[in-house]
Amino acid sequence: MGVYSVRGFSAATAATADHCIAELWNPHASKRISLLEVGLFKAGAGAANDSLYLCRTTAKGTAGSTVTPDADNAWLGDTAPVSGATMELSAFSVQPTKATPNLFGWVAAASAGSGFIWPTPRGLQIPFGTGLALCIRAAAAWPTSEVYFEWEE
Repeated sequence: MGVYSVRGFSAATAATADHCIAELWNPHASKRISLLEVGLFKAGAGAANDSLYLCRTTAKGTAGSTVTPDADNAWLGDTAPVSGATMELSAFSVQPTKATPNLFGWVAAASAGSGFIWPTPRGLQIPFGTGLALCIRAAAAWPTSEVYFEWEE
């Protein structure tokens, strides 16, 4: 099993409730991946008490940009992810299909640099053909942010 990490900057979201900021998508037909950690930090100031959540997704959205990890994203630095996992970043023109209930939520301060790191020591499984998304709860624009996902497969 290998460990991988991917990072990128999201664009500001539209000022709509439940808008996706970033999504880790597992396109593989039969391979599960295991989320080890996710983090997000605002690059700009946002609305006071911005609230966001992590949820499962059952259909990939249409992202503003995509980061496709390669061997450089492997912690051993030698093998691309077999799953073909990608990180999708806002602004999304079509939102991912979200499963309910939401898995975890946070309230971030309005200031730039605020955010979170959420480790999942036993791993949060992402079945094949599904993903995990970070979404804003309220109808407010989420600012450009640094986002990363770390997973094992």
